[in-house]
Amino acid sequence: MDWDRRAFVKFAVGGVTGLHLSPLVWKLMDDVSIWTQNWSWVPNPADGALAKANSFNPATGTAVKVRLINSRIIPKDAYNPDGKAPRTRAIRVEGNPEYPLGLGIGGVVPQDASALQNAYLGDVRVKAPMVLDKTTGVYKEISWGAAIDMVAGKLAQLKKADQAQRVVAFGDNPDNTTGQILKAFMAAYGSPNLAFAPRAEDTLALAAGLMLSQPEIGFDLLGAKYILSLGTPLLEGFGAPVAVRAAFTKWRQGGAKLVQVEDRASVTASQAAKWVACAPGSQGVLALAMCQVLLAKGLAAEGSLNGLDDFKALVDSKFTPKAAAHATGLKPVAIEALAVEFGQAKQAVAVCGPGPGNEPGRLGDFMAVLALNALKGNLGKPGGVVVRGALPLKPLAAPAGASAAGLKGAARYAGHSNPLTMAAAALAGDPYKPKMAIIAGANPAYRGPQAGTFAKMLRQVPFVVAISSYLDESATLADLLLPAGTFLESWGDAVTPYGQAQASYGLHKPLLKIQPKSKAVGDALLMLAAKLGGEVAAALPYKSMAEALKARLGDGFKKVAEKGWWVQEKVSYGFNGSVDLQAATIAKSLGHQAASHGHSLTLAAVPSLRTCNNSEPITPHMIKILTDDTLRFKDQTVVEINPETAKHLHLHDGDLVTVDSTEGGFQARVKFFAGARPGMLYMPVGLGHTAFGFYRRGRGGNYNAVAKAEADAVTGLPVWGLTPVHVRKV
Repeated sequence: MDWDRRAFVKFAVGGVTGLHLSPLVWKLMDDVSIWTQNWSWVPNPADGALAKANSFNPATGTAVKVRLINSRIIPKDAYNPDGKAPRTRAIRVEGNPEYPLGLGIGGVVPQDASALQNAYLGDVRVKAPMVLDKTTGVYKEISWGAAIDMVAGKLAQLKKADQAQRVVAFGDNPDNTTGQILKAFMAAYGSPNLAFAPRAEDTLALAAGLMLSQPEIGFDLLGAKYILSLGTPLLEGFGAPVAVRAAFTKWRQGGAKLVQVEDRASVTASQAAKWVACAPGSQGVLALAMCQVLLAKGLAAEGSLNGLDDFKALVDSKFTPKAAAHATGLKPVAIEALAVEFGQAKQAVAVCGPGPGNEPGRLGDFMAVLALNALKGNLGKPGGVVVRGALPLKPLAAPAGASAAGLKGAARYAGHSNPLTMAAAALAGDPYKPKMAIIAGANPAYRGPQAGTFAKMLRQVPFVVAISSYLDESATLADLLLPAGTFLESWGDAVTPYGQAQASYGLHKPLLKIQPKSKAVGDALLMLAAKLGGEVAAALPYKSMAEALKARLGDGFKKVAEKGWWVQEKVSYGFNGSVDLQAATIAKSLGHQAASHGHSLTLAAVPSLRTCNNSEPITPHMIKILTDDTLRFKDQTVVEINPETAKHLHLHDGDLVTVDSTEGGFQARVKFFAGARPGMLYMPVGLGHTAFGFYRRGRGGNYNAVAKAEADAVTGLPVWGLTPVHVRKV
């Protein structure tokens, strides 16, 4: 693979040094990269004309520039078996300094910098439509036309037999255009059984809709001078990491104060001005106790708050600092001091979600944090909670919703089902068993809690179709594979990342033909809709993904396609809505706690920008920059434990242990870490693949396969993040 080695070595060493800003570090990085560039044995293929193209990585929310070489000479090899070099080849993905939310930094995260590796690694790509011969267990290549005919034929048969509801579908993101197409497809076809990966965006939108009547809200990080982060991994992948890093740089330069409330001494905690080591899962309780202090000490903002009397009665009776001390593990005086500091700070904001394992979180925790912001009086104010502007998008035509009965327990929210309850009901056949599954650019057999449940369900479905870029865990369970292009090869888009104050939109377009037979996921769905005809074709009259994007963007399509992004010009201040504190809803959501009786420890996730906690797989280069604190002996997960906890369990630093929950287990090496909370075990996320070839298969354990989910007491949506586990020395 053709990498600019100087840029990558600089990046890799920079990843090791984290966020420390010493100029000496960057100078040493530059010297090392120049040294490696001058090695005599390094091949240097002939270059053609250099070009740059704007694009957008939807997995990370990063606006990027892709360096392209035209007519580069490429020898006959595994990537070019015919000896015919592609006309254009990418050599580097770098940040776009023109992107306004990056404040001119133009940075990237490891997943962006090494994105080319996933695209060019042919052994893990789905290269052509492939159908499984169930007698031999071997995939056979077929044409796109034959593949679409096969899927459409099976769908038509089920529809004719009045069994449309027996088709289930899984998508990655319900808000982008691909997700909108999948929603319209399933609704017009007549099946209610559509699910997407659980997201914190859904929880925040629901909380804001209930309390503020404004579901599209964000946190004005750039305008804040005091940031109270309640369990949020701000520097380990919150929202769009490059934009958050730019905000963090501004905080450092402007003297803003970051306070991290978290049970573990994380990267964010180490970079914060203050780390408040609370008990895991207690951030919502702490926020309510702080609300009680603000009200009791007259620090709450003046204004009309609906339900204030009921809310005050709730916090006075159950969430005083003294009452919250046990749940949070903090002394009452510390809770009171933090509340007073927050109440007196100028341009202060409290931030919540998503959790370290990318959990969607409990509704009550989010509502408690919004209540704290409302009492602070920062709604619509600089450095507070703001309502985002509208995206410049027209909606796709919305067909009538499917009338057929859904799988039992599949509580619906935002137009799609609860994925866990849907999968469980499918396994139980309640009220019926699915006969076909469509996986559209998602990997439910790996991503999300209880991943084993999805894998087991897919194994029982008679016909599984996977539209995928990679031979991932879900694709390996499919009967028919349809090749999807990466963001470098296909049309697609991304909407505002979680928690961002300004609405934004990213657009990626085909720059390369790495896998010539691949298509955008949306293109595959549109081809299928056209073949089915009838209501489905009428609901999706677009000939291609590009046409659907043009229809949504209208006259702005050409400009956005050229730049790769659209961003709301400035943060919109002012708040005209009413606030309802919803005391009863908060009490109901926070009143249920998972029990951990009979288990020795509680497992929690450790996020990192060096791993992937989204739809894309970790790259081999990212594995190379993992430290021994994440993977030991190249493939063993390292779990963190407090030395005192280890002593009680008779464990030593470096011991090999098995970790088991009710959902699954794995082996790991123990690492003593004084920043780990006693009674806890911390595990990295983004590892433990059982697919993706030699470089990634078997590297560590999959947190998602062990994590135990439960239903939120109010929404019914899956909630996870703290899983009781048994730990045993091998």
